[in-house]
Amino acid sequence: MKRLFIFAFLLPMMFQAQTFSEVPSNIKNFYYGSSDIGDFNNDGKPDVIYNGAIDTDADGSADLTFNEVYTNNNGVFSEYGYLGIDATHLGDIKFIDYNNDGLLDIVSTGLSYQDIVNYKHYRFLNNGTGFSKVEDTAGKTFGSIEVFDLNHDGKQDYAINGPQYVNGTGFVYDLSLYENSGNGFQLTQSWLPGTQNGSFKVLDLNNDQLLDVVIFGYDKNTDPVFKTYLNSSTGLHESQTLLPLASGKLAYADFNADGFLDLVAIGQDGNYDEYLGVFMNDGTGQFITQEISGEGLSASSVDVGDLNNDGYYDFVVIGDDKNNDGLVNVFLYNPASQSFTKASNTSLYNLGGSGNIKLFDYDGNNHLDVLMTGFDWADPDLNSFTKLYKNTSTEINLKPTAPTNLNVSKTGNTFNFTWNGAADDKTPANALQYEIKVGTSPGAQDVAKYIVTTPSWFLTLDSSIQNVYWNVRSIDASKVYSDPSVENTLNVTDFSSKTQLSIYPNPASEKVFIKGEKASAIEMYSMEGKKLNVQLNSDQSIIVSDFPKGMYILKIKIKDNWITQKLIIK
Repeated sequence: MKRLFIFAFLLPMMFQAQTFSEVPSNIKNFYYGSSDIGDFNNDGKPDVIYNGAIDTDADGSADLTFNEVYTNNNGVFSEYGYLGIDATHLGDIKFIDYNNDGLLDIVSTGLSYQDIVNYKHYRFLNNGTGFSKVEDTAGKTFGSIEVFDLNHDGKQDYAINGPQYVNGTGFVYDLSLYENSGNGFQLTQSWLPGTQNGSFKVLDLNNDQLLDVVIFGYDKNTDPVFKTYLNSSTGLHESQTLLPLASGKLAYADFNADGFLDLVAIGQDGNYDEYLGVFMNDGTGQFITQEISGEGLSASSVDVGDLNNDGYYDFVVIGDDKNNDGLVNVFLYNPASQSFTKASNTSLYNLGGSGNIKLFDYDGNNHLDVLMTGFDWADPDLNSFTKLYKNTSTEINLKPTAPTNLNVSKTGNTFNFTWNGAADDKTPANALQYEIKVGTSPGAQDVAKYIVTTPSWFLTLDSSIQNVYWNVRSIDASKVYSDPSVENTLNVTDFSSKTQLSIYPNPASEKVFIKGEKASAIEMYSMEGKKLNVQLNSDQSIIVSDFPKGMYILKIKIKDNWITQKLIIK
């Protein structure tokens, strides 16, 4: 494995982070907390949920597990809902709209404070006026939750990682998958080997629109691991083994704006030394390591976003250094040198000890603010605190433009969506992300609504769904959303299957032929949404030998209809 060592003192120091100013949050001081951000009441403002424990008798130690929802009232957070006395800490909590009603529900896991082996997993339904518990099962602790749509059916699935105590067996380490059927969840207990005190992400690493998995932490033998799994037509397969890590967290972003997602991981290596590294994607889902030497933290957390208003993704970390002091550090990406440097004078308070940190724009000024929870090791009572910091930048950051040229085609029960990548005043087009919303009637989102990282996607839906209405919003590195695109619809019932259209060979290296009814026009796009120059020949073929290897989208015009096909160039 190639490793590049990046030393902060060698990098240009003109890329300084924006400074921050602490503001009151009204959020409780959580011990061993985790959090998530989402607009659960659809008022356009980001709200917060917390999973953790609190100190109710002010004796300097946690005595009650306490999970709570906080609503954002024009930049002021207020208690909205308490999720029960048997809530959890030392786990995770996430927003999820699992019934596609447009209201964010909640899923959580962790340890109930009253019982050391009471590992719980809950789901809470948002009914528009509050949250009610609808699921109460065995859960996991020292782990995490991720929400995604694995099988592209529009229904949000999720997975839970971490150890679980099973009576008669002891501790079991699994990454468990909960697949959403629309009428409940199908549990696959041992979807992948799980870890403790680690992290995992479900994301598209090679832009083939199939979701892959990255995971690290202590395995069942208490050995640290760090592995990637690539998805194919035959399922997930182990792809790459990276430097073993544990006691930390993982995040992803397209740091160098090449159109492929990179990783940042912080924690401890196999020698229990603190580690911080960025893993740059080579375009195939394989990674080259950039270690940021001497800047690792244990018991740590990380989040990504543009923190110095240059349009590129940066990251912030929280955790304990080798002297067991808490630290919060910002690392900025320099596109000229394609490297990272630690920012100075951010004014962020140093917390640590299984800390949790989130970047989000709580006050709507298009700049990222910081919410964090952790232990203050400099405090004689070793208290845990929750702190909110406002980004004090006065620089203008415009929202990105809305995507254009939306197109959808249908083959069998699969809908293929494509659109032209948007533009932003700061974030490069390749680094933009997209929120796709799909419904069965104008303006609805009863089929799907979630974020994707490429300007194309597909959904395989129930045969009863023939027509869809959909729009897309682009998202910049400061997590600012564009206006919705013009809504697009499909009113042709399975035209492509009636024509029996196909392309061959696929994969191809020289020439691709169109088989079926005669095409009158053809367009070809990269997975980043860039239209490419191709010519439809008289023999219904196109030459592809000049294009790089990878996945492409072909749009083929048959009579008055455009049909979308995926093409792989090898």
